[in-house]
Amino acid sequence: MKRNIIIVGGGASGIISALRLKMENPDLKVLLLEQNPRIGKKILKTGNGRCNISNLNMSSDHYNQPQFLSSCLRKFSVNDLVDFFQKLGLILRADSFKRLYPYSEYATTVLEVFLQALNKYQIDVRCNQEVKEIFITDGFVVKTENDIFESDFVIVATGSLAQEKTNGYELLKKLNHTKTALEPGLVPLKTKENLSSLRGIKIKCKARVIHNDKILHEEEGEMLFKEQGLSGVLSLNLSRYAQPESIISLDLFPNTEILPILKELTKDKDLENVLLGIFPKMLVYEILKRSKHQNLFDVAKLIHNLEYEVVGKYSFSNAQITLGGININEINYDFSSKLNKDLFIIGEVLDVDGECGGYNLHFAWVSGIIAADAILKHFEKKL
Repeated sequence: MKRNIIIVGGGASGIISALRLKMENPDLKVLLLEQNPRIGKKILKTGNGRCNISNLNMSSDHYNQPQFLSSCLRKFSVNDLVDFFQKLGLILRADSFKRLYPYSEYATTVLEVFLQALNKYQIDVRCNQEVKEIFITDGFVVKTENDIFESDFVIVATGSLAQEKTNGYELLKKLNHTKTALEPGLVPLKTKENLSSLRGIKIKCKARVIHNDKILHEEEGEMLFKEQGLSGVLSLNLSRYAQPESIISLDLFPNTEILPILKELTKDKDLENVLLGIFPKMLVYEILKRSKHQNLFDVAKLIHNLEYEVVGKYSFSNAQITLGGININEINYDFSSKLNKDLFIIGEVLDVDGECGGYNLHFAWVSGIIAADAILKHFEKKL
């Protein structure tokens, strides 16, 4: 039986696209193909298992492709997304940083709601179906290991290399699309310095990425020290800009000069004991070890500029996203391919990446919705 639409990939963007299509036009024949034994595998990992769905502070400035995202966000806003999920029965709430989560704060809740909806709208979902090739004939032929399917439209939502294996780039390359260079994104940074003595320490600070004496990015947040580098939300965001030989400069006491405070407090205590009242013990020893003369001026300077040299990033298996992907210049603003009629490309397989905090999942939802809406218009015209 020929389908109207085949969606390749059962992640966030693929699922929401399938739901949008069937919710708006129940007569459509939609087939969702997933290579894994179950759909939504990566959804369960996001937000440390809490599923950071979106962010109320949504703007295109949080992405590497601001012009493209500006168009997307005008078409489908955060409020539209909240309403859409509420219709499915998924209630959201925001934390103090405006990050949106399911009310339960469990990613399993999101997937459960999706599974219920996919069943309700009778969407044909087939797992363990890795797509091997997509042919363009009078429509599309999609070939898996054991089956061949035909459709009028194909949506490629195969995801990226972050914590997953995908052949989406190869499938699209055979359809004349090109990809930019790929590297892990939102990933811990490896440093030249051994940080085993600081392992496990979390510190709120301001951090800069400096490369060739130029500040590439500056942000405040929480940093987590690992034995071989830096992690935490702050480090993940810095990883979008850092490269080998970049310097990560930490201001451990941002927005306030610490020297006058140290001068006042050391009237009654020695410097080490003063620092132990401000920072974790092992971080105090790190500061004192680095200080040449262990005087107030050296220590204050280090507190405002504690530097670490980047030697690389952790691997794709540790990354939340992938930097790079299918060239966005080959994609229209409705996520249709400029090269292949009736082919749509959505989600992480594209060269679109956002900051940590729900921005990448928001793009997955929005791209899936916009692509579905474009296809829906086609069927309205036919009627």
